[in-house]
Amino acid sequence: MIFRAGVVEVGQAHFGELVDNDGLVQRGVDTSDEWIRSRSGIERRWFLPADDPRKVSDVGAEALRDALARAGWDANSLDAIVCATSQPDFAAYPATACIIQEKVGARNAFGLDVTAACTGFVAGLNIASNYIAVGQCRRVALVCAELNSRILDFSDRNTCVLFGDGAAAVLLEAREDGSGVLGSELRSDGSLVPILDAPLIRMDGKAVYRCAVTEMPAITRSLLQRLDLGIEDVSLLVPHQANIRIIQSTGDNLGIPSEKVMVNVQNYGNTSSATIPIALRQALDEGRIHPGDLVLTVAVGAGMIWGANLIRW
Repeated sequence: MIFRAGVVEVGQAHFGELVDNDGLVQRGVDTSDEWIRSRSGIERRWFLPADDPRKVSDVGAEALRDALARAGWDANSLDAIVCATSQPDFAAYPATACIIQEKVGARNAFGLDVTAACTGFVAGLNIASNYIAVGQCRRVALVCAELNSRILDFSDRNTCVLFGDGAAAVLLEAREDGSGVLGSELRSDGSLVPILDAPLIRMDGKAVYRCAVTEMPAITRSLLQRLDLGIEDVSLLVPHQANIRIIQSTGDNLGIPSEKVMVNVQNYGNTSSATIPIALRQALDEGRIHPGDLVLTVAVGAGMIWGANLIRW
């Protein structure tokens, strides 16, 4: 009997303040709306106010509660919580997933964190789906929560204009009908660590761009080939929402028409691990995903780490 991790629901936290590009100028960033749009496609992003005491676990728990409510699940039915974040509540331990577990009342679940920066969703989905595939868990929540505004250097206009805050959660359940996560692939190159790091985000934009537009299409082709599928089989590409140029280059490289590529970077900026599940929530709301569709997710992040998942909805 083959179990796969089927996506049951996607929840999202709604919080913070909407800051458009002119709003960054008003905050003292040496930039302009035209400069940001022409280089990134970003028009606005959400920030949690600096005086807001909430932590990643709070916004992660909000996203998970939303997903549970949409699915009609009791938190106690969860067997595991995987949290992907770059800003855990504690620098060392405990895992933020354990704090989220307590806040939502998921007493029967175990929790652990994934540190893979912008590739956190892809890596977390791989881990969560494997728990289900081997029969260890039946229901798993993947929570992606980021407060990037807390680690931005607002004197660095090349970087601070790109990021936003966000949180989303995906509920997965064991299925035997052939739907679910069909496969994942991950790669990393530690020699590229200097091109993107924190605690205050520092980035060599040109080097990150070169890595992204090369490796995202390559790992997509590798995954599809392993699964004996082609680009033409993909119903919707949901890439990491970092930069419109990267998104368009990836789609063009793969030969995927623009109408089959999910784009919402203009409204959120780069919310790191949360970009893909936020985009999935929007795609579902817009009726762009249907039962049986093959949905491809792909991302690249600090490490550098990149990867892809293929999901049969």
